[in-house]
Amino acid sequence: MRLSTNTTRAIRHAFMLPVITLLALITCTTPAMAQFGGQAGFAEAFQRDFFRRDMQLFVDYLRLEDWQKPIIEVLLDDYQVSFDAGTEACKDRMANLKDEMLANPDDAMEIALRPIKEWEVEKKQIRDDFINNLRTQLSPLQMERWPSLERAMRREKELPLGEIPGESMNVFAVLHGMELSPDVVHSIDPILLTYETNLDAVLDQRRNQMDKYQPMLQDAMVSRDYQKGLSGLRNIVNARNQVCETHLLAIEELFRAMPPELGDEFRTTVLGRGYPDIFTPNSIDRLLEAARRDPTLTPEQVAELDQIEAEYLVAIEQSNESLLLAYRSNGLEIPVLEAKRAIARRNKEPVERGGAIPTQIQDLKTARQKMIDEFRARILAVLTPEQSAKIPAAAKFDRRSSKMRDRFGDNNGTISPNGGRPSAPRDTQGPANQSPKKLREKQGLPKNGGPQRIYEPDSTGQQIKPK
Repeated sequence: MRLSTNTTRAIRHAFMLPVITLLALITCTTPAMAQFGGQAGFAEAFQRDFFRRDMQLFVDYLRLEDWQKPIIEVLLDDYQVSFDAGTEACKDRMANLKDEMLANPDDAMEIALRPIKEWEVEKKQIRDDFINNLRTQLSPLQMERWPSLERAMRREKELPLGEIPGESMNVFAVLHGMELSPDVVHSIDPILLTYETNLDAVLDQRRNQMDKYQPMLQDAMVSRDYQKGLSGLRNIVNARNQVCETHLLAIEELFRAMPPELGDEFRTTVLGRGYPDIFTPNSIDRLLEAARRDPTLTPEQVAELDQIEAEYLVAIEQSNESLLLAYRSNGLEIPVLEAKRAIARRNKEPVERGGAIPTQIQDLKTARQKMIDEFRARILAVLTPEQSAKIPAAAKFDRRSSKMRDRFGDNNGTISPNGGRPSAPRDTQGPANQSPKKLREKQGLPKNGGPQRIYEPDSTGQQIKPK
């Protein structure tokens, strides 16, 4: 079972605790700090490459025989023991650095990174040993299936490591959760096969760029040559952006290839997961829903709300299109801006609030918020004081602070990062006590979660599913 994004981040943060503790010690001995955050690869050093849950992937893609399964399980257990022992030894070495760092404050960062770099070499050897031992247990036919397993493992391990909006979108999981008919599956299989190949290539490229430039980021932290670090960071971020573009192109093709209702459902679900901080119901959605529940609404009021809602859906669609273009053009600048802010703080320079969001995106978000405020005022003006008093404050006002809107979105409305065409409902009229179905579908969160594991098409175009 694949972990949710929040769970994965929690695990990554847990593994980062020894690094955070060490960096806290560094701040006591030298001004140098981790200006490049997670981009420098510290969290990955303490993450396992394999888990017991990966056994299902081996079974599905290699089609293991019954006699092979307990052997592979033993190999996984041995890997876990070796990994845990290695991380504990690394933590022990880190814990014993305090005196050396205090005695050599100018070299504190280099001293701090030494055990991590040593462990990274050891970790790779443990990983290679596991793979080699696993391969010795496979038949020639199973070895022919190995490339398919590698692609699946790459998605399983690499896809959740996104750092920019839309980078970790999971198209396969969403499609499997939709229970598509054989006819629809057949129609989209060629697109999926191309997407699977392209996605594997860009994920592999991103990994290569991270392996190449993360040491540069670490060296920049040691030497305090932050411009050199920013150069390396840009190379990593460019590779991340290629992953996003690969997702978005495939989403657009799949959307067009599906029947309209299925295409809308697919796009809404996958983008809701790829852009969770902006693809969520906003205060207008909540306000309209709460207002329509009032049985005292007159036909005239219902007609006015319908008109406002129709105008709102057009306006939010235009906002989505603009934000889409802005994120696709400028979203990759977010990690660079965050690094620059960290460098400025290190240098005790003024740091502008909200400066981690590119100006074009921030300006559009500001305009979006103004638009939403105007629609809120129009809706409330339709209601009588008594009707307005019945609406919960959470629906009447946007209580989120600016701090909750800072990184990937302002949580006001949707964004459609496939260059697509989110449209207003065809029928904007409706009963007073119910918001239009299309509004809920387009602005709400997906009702059903997708599958917890990613599967791919095999060489014949048929989807591989768990046994």
